[in-house]
Amino acid sequence: MVTEKELAALPRRRSLINSVTRYIVALGGAAVIGAIALIFFYLLWVIAPVFVPASLQVEKTFEMPAGDVRHLDVSESGEFGLRILSTGDVEFIALDQEQPEISSRSSVGFAVERVKPLTPMSNYYALVDAEGTLRVMSASYPVSFEDDQRVVRPRLTLPFEDSELDVSGALDFDLYFESGTALLAVLRGDHVELTQYRDVEEGFALEMPRSTQIDLDAVYDRVWIGPRGQWLILLNESGRLELYDVKRPRRAKLLSTTQVVPEDGRVDVAEVILGRYSLLIGQGGDLQQWFVLRDEYGYRFENVRGFEYDKPLVKIIPEHRRKGFIALDAGGTAHLGYTTSNAQLASHPVGLPGDTYALSPRGKQLLAAAPDGDMRLFVIDNEHPDITWSALWDKIWYEGYDAPVHSWQSSSADNDFEPKFSLMPLLFGTLKAAFYAMLFATPLALMGAIYTAYFMAPSMRKLVKPGIEIMAALPTVVLGFLAGLWLAPIIEANLSAVLSVILVLPVGLMLLAWLWSLLPKDLTRRFDGWYGLVAVVPIISMVAIAFELGPHLEVQFFGGDSRAWFLNELGLSYDQRNALVVGLAMGLAVVPTIFSIAEDAIYGVPRHLVNGSLALGATPWQTLVRVVLLTASPGMFSAVMIGLGRAVGETMIVLMATGNTPIMDLNIFEGMRTFAANIAVELPESEVGSSHYRILFLTAMVLFLLTFAFNTVAEVVRQRLRARYGSL
Repeated sequence: MVTEKELAALPRRRSLINSVTRYIVALGGAAVIGAIALIFFYLLWVIAPVFVPASLQVEKTFEMPAGDVRHLDVSESGEFGLRILSTGDVEFIALDQEQPEISSRSSVGFAVERVKPLTPMSNYYALVDAEGTLRVMSASYPVSFEDDQRVVRPRLTLPFEDSELDVSGALDFDLYFESGTALLAVLRGDHVELTQYRDVEEGFALEMPRSTQIDLDAVYDRVWIGPRGQWLILLNESGRLELYDVKRPRRAKLLSTTQVVPEDGRVDVAEVILGRYSLLIGQGGDLQQWFVLRDEYGYRFENVRGFEYDKPLVKIIPEHRRKGFIALDAGGTAHLGYTTSNAQLASHPVGLPGDTYALSPRGKQLLAAAPDGDMRLFVIDNEHPDITWSALWDKIWYEGYDAPVHSWQSSSADNDFEPKFSLMPLLFGTLKAAFYAMLFATPLALMGAIYTAYFMAPSMRKLVKPGIEIMAALPTVVLGFLAGLWLAPIIEANLSAVLSVILVLPVGLMLLAWLWSLLPKDLTRRFDGWYGLVAVVPIISMVAIAFELGPHLEVQFFGGDSRAWFLNELGLSYDQRNALVVGLAMGLAVVPTIFSIAEDAIYGVPRHLVNGSLALGATPWQTLVRVVLLTASPGMFSAVMIGLGRAVGETMIVLMATGNTPIMDLNIFEGMRTFAANIAVELPESEVGSSHYRILFLTAMVLFLLTFAFNTVAEVVRQRLRARYGSL
């Protein structure tokens, strides 16, 4: 290194160039570090909102005319509240004003005894009068523009005005709409009346309704119609829970009976959550989630998770579009909870147990109304309730699954879908793809580097080394395309032949080496440094022989079908785009990187060390093992770790050649999904700012930290190897 004194003694032009170069290099290094830090902090900035705690705070307190409120609701936009009074009056309250007031008032024309929202439709309500007559009411909020001003005028309608349903004497009822049909379940203690209606868009009475009666062996007081109208769920205060199959109401059959509280216990609160596969059932301060499972013995209810509260619960308010809920205890405190993540998110006093409550469809507002007209509007900040550390890394028991699992499934065509954001399948897939790629690439690249740098003739090395290095410029999308559409079908059609290559090639090369050693020394000496070229034709011949032997080996050892044999005998299923294909394709992409760095390290071993070893009587192989490889080991190790980093971050090959199935299986014949491929597939389709969007950035952060950890370990080991063998 040039000292300051020596630098001052240099010619002025040379001194200036050295100074400028030194500052440019320093600036470049600082820029690289700054860019990496900027990436890190940007990822952190996008991810941070995921882990901000939820909150429930009072936004407004205001007075409305006193009245007996039968039902309370909030519009989709949160601009209006809806009060249905026992007198039949329906009031629309403008919540977006500084001091909320009634913007319009209508009447349904009869006294209302009970109100029940309809599922899965929104803004539809079943109103029951004192005589037990049920009518359907709909509230809409049409938007218009007057003088360039946005105007919303709430409107009340009775869509089935001529249809009056009889629910007199019912302990409970449920009305379910879907695909132009409606199903009404009326619970009358020891039996349920089921009635189907068709063409409900035009009115209940358009076709003759079909009714049936299901006799029960116990008295029940709660009834829910299950998802898509296929189940009937019954519950009584003593905790007896029953499930009926009512896809064909006239052939309804009992599927399961479960006792959800101790025999001497009592159910205090119960409510279905989004999707209607799950029930939240509370006894005192204990709230449990039960959902329907199907196994080889049939259907059953399973208690999958629970929530504990200090005071007894008096009400459960499910979210409209997520698996969350608000549990209200006897002290008037509301507790935000989420079932999938089993998280208790926030708590806040909201009023009295006797108040009426409504949760907005988007889960951002909670409206409370007291009988004396006092009303409170609460704002809820709860954007990402389904994301916790345990939900990201631990096994979660999802609806419909027979056990807790690691699963990634971020979207679905079903609105009742339960997002699954476990990162374990992606981490597993990333490491699996890298493992099989390195298993193929590492020995090939290192052995090739050793031969090229130490044994190969210089004239041949001048052609081979640049030829392999230029392979690094081959676009990985091309390799992925060839692997997915060309190589994968070939391997699938010739699986036994490919496996034969793994056996025939090593044995054949050992046999070739033995035969070569038997030839006269005068003959073999002429090919010193050109053995690699000589072996090309035999290697190609061995591969051809293996493909010829493949079908015969398949008949002899695999009963004529190797894939079926692996499945039946070893339990290994075969997917066309699998880890074997990825290992070959991604290994081919990694080979040039490992080869180039390792070859430079081996070739850079000082020649005097090699000559000194040979002069002392060591053979070339002894010199290679005892001197060359030890001296070059830091560079070779760096080559492998850089190749590993390349494999971990590879995108296009795993995207096109793995099938992108987020499963956790070491089977080499199964695919996987990696972090990089998952980001490439799902980020363009994710909603900006959503949980899905931020989780994808979190996977990018995990991938960033993973490669950072690999590189750190590599540098530590390299420095130790350098300190140990650098003085040779």
